[in-house]
Amino acid sequence: MAGVRRTRLRSSRRGRFSSEDKKGVLVFALGLVILLALAVFALKVVRSPARDFDAVTLCNPHLPRFAQHLVVIDASDTMSAHQVHFLKTHISDLLASAAVNDRFSIFVLDDHYNGLSEPVIDLCKPHSGKEVSALTANQQFVDALYKQRFAQPLDRAIGRAVTGEAQPVSPIYEALSDVAALNHLDPAAQNVHLTIVSDMVQNSRAGSVFKRGSAAIDQLPMIDLRRVRTRVYWLDREKYQRFQTAELEASWEDYLGSISRLERIQRVRN
Repeated sequence: MAGVRRTRLRSSRRGRFSSEDKKGVLVFALGLVILLALAVFALKVVRSPARDFDAVTLCNPHLPRFAQHLVVIDASDTMSAHQVHFLKTHISDLLASAAVNDRFSIFVLDDHYNGLSEPVIDLCKPHSGKEVSALTANQQFVDALYKQRFAQPLDRAIGRAVTGEAQPVSPIYEALSDVAALNHLDPAAQNVHLTIVSDMVQNSRAGSVFKRGSAAIDQLPMIDLRRVRTRVYWLDREKYQRFQTAELEASWEDYLGSISRLERIQRVRN
């Protein structure tokens, strides 16, 4: 009899859960699983390496850096409107083709520095709003960060860099030497691209084209920029026309080709 009672008791307990109850329990358990999955996903997004960047430079140490774009602008003389437009277009093209976390370092040179200035700007390219998912990021916030902390400062920096006045010294060699000696080459960058924007009329203690012509370049000391891909935008200037000769261009080709990976020298008309 006792065994029969226990069997009936177990049967009655099982009978307490109707099919609706079982469905409710199943839905509740499924909801808990979904909430847990969302919590794990949110935690991964918040702690994602892609969100970890330096507050000053916007550089992310956890993402690859495919390139650093170094731009040295010779501010020892004024640029024509065409040359300013050309430079802005070139940097805009660099920016458009750059990957996220690529670094932009812009410098000027003039007699105040007798070489390379402190960076006019030194920032890594962040994500823009259109490059992130609305599921994992606030697109408006990301876009505001991109414009306010990167695109606009870069545009202002270029504007400041191209408004130089005529200077008695043009330390092109010293600027290149500073690039190598002052650790301006980003070791995390897989490729380093150096753009020199100048009339290439070297005039400093290291050598003066005004005094020695193209021979001044032939006698410049060697420096090590071997991992750098170099491109020159040669600013034609009427007042220096007799110095900006084919011989001077050939001397710069030989020199830059011996210290770096020279890609080309391109003349930019006045």
